[in-house]
Amino acid sequence: MASKPLSSPPSWAAVPNATLSGGIVAQIRTAVLNREIVAGQFLGSEAALSEQFGVSRMAARDALRTLEGLGIVEIRMGARGGVWVAQGNPDRLADALAIHLKLIGITSGEVFDAQMAIEEMAARLAAERRDDTDLEHLRAVLAELSALKNELDRFADASMRFHEAIVRASHSRILLAQFHALSFVLEPVLRPNLTSASAVRIVRHHKMLLEAIEAGNGVEAARLMQERLAYQRARTLSQEADPASRAG
Repeated sequence: MASKPLSSPPSWAAVPNATLSGGIVAQIRTAVLNREIVAGQFLGSEAALSEQFGVSRMAARDALRTLEGLGIVEIRMGARGGVWVAQGNPDRLADALAIHLKLIGITSGEVFDAQMAIEEMAARLAAERRDDTDLEHLRAVLAELSALKNELDRFADASMRFHEAIVRASHSRILLAQFHALSFVLEPVLRPNLTSASAVRIVRHHKMLLEAIEAGNGVEAARLMQERLAYQRARTLSQEADPASRAG
């Protein structure tokens, strides 16, 4: 892909010795957020950037490594080497968010609360925005689900893909990234509680949900999604509190 020239680069401020690499990271991050620089733009070489920021090559290198780790810049070697603003990566965002949610000790209840907000909105938007390809994919996953009611591990995977297909049909990239992050956290919690009886209920409910989306009824799609997730939340939290209560 052709690179985008940095026609009018930001005027980087010299960084005080006390902050060094941290100051460089903060300025470049702010420039991205303010759209002063965008994905695919060339920022310069390490040497050029160290001169622009008024720091040593070592300080510039430390900052660039941090920015690369955050997914903000890409460092290339060779004839076309140098520092480039990275392309966005929603999968990386979802993975990082999921890990940090676990590291801060997020509870299942908190994750369910967020999932309900995201998937209710996604269901509403899917009913309004879905196209023929979205509906074809949803029907295919639902047919697969119906055939897997007695193969619970494969059913769990297919059920998660059905939910993902609804979020994709919303055509909202931010909802999809958040959904992926929460699904990484929730899947280990949900899978052990799946039974043949709950699989039958899930298929029945998903059929009604798909019908609402096919009909373009966003209000009903959101209601059905809220109903399903509220039930799932209550069952899961009850079983976490009392594992002996698991009944499907």
